[in-house]
Amino acid sequence: MAFRINHNIASMNAYRNLSRNDMGFSRSLERLSSGLRINKAGDDPAGLVVSENMRAQIAGLGQAIENSELATAMVQTAEGSLTEVHALLTSMRELAIHAANEGANSAADLAADQAEINNALATINRIAQHTQFGTKKLLDGSNGVTGNVTSGSVTFLSGSASTESGTYDVVVTTQAEKATLATGNSGAIAGIAADETLTITNDNTGVSVSVNLVAGDDAQTIVDKINAYTNSTAVQASTDGTDITLLSSVWGTAGDFTIVSSNAATDGTQSGFSAGVGDTDDGVDIAGSFNVGATAYQADGLGAILTGRAGSMVDGLTVSTTAAAGVAGTVQVSNNSLVFQVGANAGQQVTLSIGNMAAATLGTGLDITGGGSNQFGSLAEISILDAHKAADSLAVIDQAIEEVSTIRGTLGAFQSNTLESGVNNLRVAEENLVAAESTIRDTDMAAEMATFTRNQIMLQAATAMLAHANSAPQVVLQLLQG
Repeated sequence: MAFRINHNIASMNAYRNLSRNDMGFSRSLERLSSGLRINKAGDDPAGLVVSENMRAQIAGLGQAIENSELATAMVQTAEGSLTEVHALLTSMRELAIHAANEGANSAADLAADQAEINNALATINRIAQHTQFGTKKLLDGSNGVTGNVTSGSVTFLSGSASTESGTYDVVVTTQAEKATLATGNSGAIAGIAADETLTITNDNTGVSVSVNLVAGDDAQTIVDKINAYTNSTAVQASTDGTDITLLSSVWGTAGDFTIVSSNAATDGTQSGFSAGVGDTDDGVDIAGSFNVGATAYQADGLGAILTGRAGSMVDGLTVSTTAAAGVAGTVQVSNNSLVFQVGANAGQQVTLSIGNMAAATLGTGLDITGGGSNQFGSLAEISILDAHKAADSLAVIDQAIEEVSTIRGTLGAFQSNTLESGVNNLRVAEENLVAAESTIRDTDMAAEMATFTRNQIMLQAATAMLAHANSAPQVVLQLLQG
């Protein structure tokens, strides 16, 4: 056994183990006191990178949930105001029905009804102008899609939240045509020899009406009587004085209508109105596209209406035109839809378009594709001062109710299917991500306590052994004194 005094190797070894045990003891103490396995980058560099990314995602998910809940509150605010608009429209409808009862109403009664209508219209306008979420107006049209026709014979009808802002050329490939049914193959119609009834049935809609003809009616009189029911049957008639031609008043529909006469004999010839008589030319729907520069985006045609296909930048853009093939016109679209960030990452946004709910913008879509007309133009112009106007006003009010119902349905679907379902999904994602981040970063307290106890005992043992190692040179001193 060698005895040296310049270097105490045993003491150095004991000190090294003491230092290592002290570091382990301090690390365990830090983890137990903080609850975290990773307190600094040196504890687990790779784990720190992963957990920090997870923490960023968790924070983003939390904010996305808050965003969605705020969006839900905004939608509920708009929908609540539209509930009041609905109630006002229902009240206006009752007044229009009352006014149509002409035989029991005096001029003063109608004036009182009109005053109440005007008051309801003013209230609808106030709701549209002043409904706000914070300082953001919701129903004044500032959050919708608008279109301005800059050239050509095009009418902008609507856009959706998916329609991108831009300038679009409306290109017609195939012009919309109406169906015709010529009746001239039965001979000239000189007049009606005896009273008879024509039953006109539109096989597309199932609507059937009876037209009463009297002896002596000529071709033009017959045409006028048929056209009196055009709004119901979608059948229009014309004559050159002898032959009568029937036309479907709806673009793109087949000529599926039937006219049956109760009396086949008219002035020695067939009336030409027996079932199946005549040559039919079926109508065709419009076909075309929306062009942006050299790029053409296909559109679906229905009658004289073109609608941009889903999934493209023209999704939801709807225009009408009866122009021939070629460039029918140009539309400038501005999309000011509400945009909501409902995810933790870029691109996870949803949009919502809310149009103008003022009276001047409601009821304007009355009978767009049919043969009818809206003499008032919008809800703001309705009058119930006589029975005829009251009947027309009723149609406009019904159209306005349908439009408001559609908007409310859109808001409800957006709230339920997009926002609330999205929040549920975000909460599940947040929960799972927190669990994963906890596995990486948090301390397993039971396991760490066992490590702490071991390091504590080892630290005490190393301290004792260092004391013994430091006393070893005393033996050499005793030899020197010996």
